[in-house]
Amino acid sequence: MMVSGFRSRSTGAGLALAVVLAAGALWVTGLGARPARADAASPAACAPNTNVTISSGPICGLTANGVNEWLGIPYAAPPVGALRWQPPQPPSPWTTTLQATQFGSTCTEGATTPPAGSENCLFVNVWAPADGSTGNPVLVHIHGGGFVGGSGNGDNSLLVTTGHEVVVSMNYRLGIFGFLADKALGPNSGDYGLQDQQAALRWVQSNVARFGGDPSNVTIYGESAGGSSVCDEIASPTARGLFERGISVSGEYNTVLGSPTSLEAQDCKSQIPTQAQAYAAGRNFAAAVGCGQGTADVATCLRNIPAATAQTTAGGGVLGGFFPVGYQDGGQGTVGPTINGTTLTMSLRQALATGRVNRVDVIEGTDRDENLVGTATTAAQYTALVDTQYGSFASQVLARYPLTRFDSPGVAWRTVAADSDTVCPALSIGAALATRMPTREYEIDDNDLPPYRAAGTNVVAAGASHVGGWFLTPTAAPLDANQQVLQDQELAFVTSFARNGDADASAMPRWPRLNYSGEVMSLQPADDSELIAAGQMAAQHNCAFWDRVARQAP
Repeated sequence: MMVSGFRSRSTGAGLALAVVLAAGALWVTGLGARPARADAASPAACAPNTNVTISSGPICGLTANGVNEWLGIPYAAPPVGALRWQPPQPPSPWTTTLQATQFGSTCTEGATTPPAGSENCLFVNVWAPADGSTGNPVLVHIHGGGFVGGSGNGDNSLLVTTGHEVVVSMNYRLGIFGFLADKALGPNSGDYGLQDQQAALRWVQSNVARFGGDPSNVTIYGESAGGSSVCDEIASPTARGLFERGISVSGEYNTVLGSPTSLEAQDCKSQIPTQAQAYAAGRNFAAAVGCGQGTADVATCLRNIPAATAQTTAGGGVLGGFFPVGYQDGGQGTVGPTINGTTLTMSLRQALATGRVNRVDVIEGTDRDENLVGTATTAAQYTALVDTQYGSFASQVLARYPLTRFDSPGVAWRTVAADSDTVCPALSIGAALATRMPTREYEIDDNDLPPYRAAGTNVVAAGASHVGGWFLTPTAAPLDANQQVLQDQELAFVTSFARNGDADASAMPRWPRLNYSGEVMSLQPADDSELIAAGQMAAQHNCAFWDRVARQAP
């Protein structure tokens, strides 16, 4: 149903971004011995026939419902002490069997005292068919959470049981511990969280065959910051050869003009901080924690500060919401990806323009109604949000999105925010990807996605990959019959894509490449998914207007 050129939408309130963390076990590796637990609890006993010897040593795991799982496997040395703010290093090997039956610690996050999680957090988890099969496609999950929260400690068994794949998830360094850049830390400092992701992918290359996976058939996938990470890995020279396919779910989420937001510029569409900007922010951070000018050894000083001090001092880091002031004064360190000269030499958009990208098969897209930047319950709040977000463009926005055409101020604001921040940027990024590699674009079109049924519903859950309606992990509540059909389609698409890059499955709508057909898959419940011309979808979302606005973004 169309109303005066606008899409009909449900009347749910706007979203609050909530990251649910799962606590896990903390392991400390020791040469020649099983890594010792740092808490008093004992790991669960291993199941029969789960013994595997990986490159670091022997492990054993659990079995449930036809799935073997190994949890909390160290893929790198603990990045603590002298290894804080250093590239990930190989883990120390062990000789006694490691009982990989509990998740490892989540990575340090939050400004609490002490901060949640631990700096000793570089663990992977593996789920695989228990039938002993080999040569299975491999899916590697990169969790979301704005690069400052979240973890890979969730249940990733569903794709194993429905698609007969091997699934790997990871924890990677977050916030200031994952992304601080400072000349004192080396000529290419920063982006440690992305380097952790690549270390986990190298671990997959070395070890996944021992779990029945095919290291030459790896698909990375993630939601929110995980989706943005997929974009970063496509642009990263140091990720070349580590994966064959990528699925970026809701990787465009920051505000279109970078203000105001609680997030550093970091998503697929953003021009992320330059090395000079990151170094300036790093100098400010060092000074703020007492390691500034006059300190004999800045790097050692930084590595000795308490984790809580680092977290509270960093706060939101260099915020995209304060262009250009935040970059002029450097902010308090960087808490998201930056151009560090090695891991990232340019943004995804720049890399696509020059052709200097990892050419892989891609699925990319977002949800029609995704909004992470507030809600409006009154007309005054709607106008105020538009004024704050769009500045000199506010009058044009209000003319295109008059409140009288919507059921409520909340729906009006959600429409504006989704069109400007997520949908139109996703269509633009998809078109740019399609010029360089096989790309399939999607949009979730569903009035009743669980995140939109009530205000305050969790958007990003630990280990989850259903931001924007991708239900690739078990859901907390049963899906209704219509949503179940959508989940079945999504699982079938992902399984087919992971096997051969086609994203076609029997009894499913055929999903052609965007660079061949110019069509976007509209994923809908109740078996109503269909292809829509990209131009038609762009017109529905006023993308010609928003693309002009985006060109004014920093």
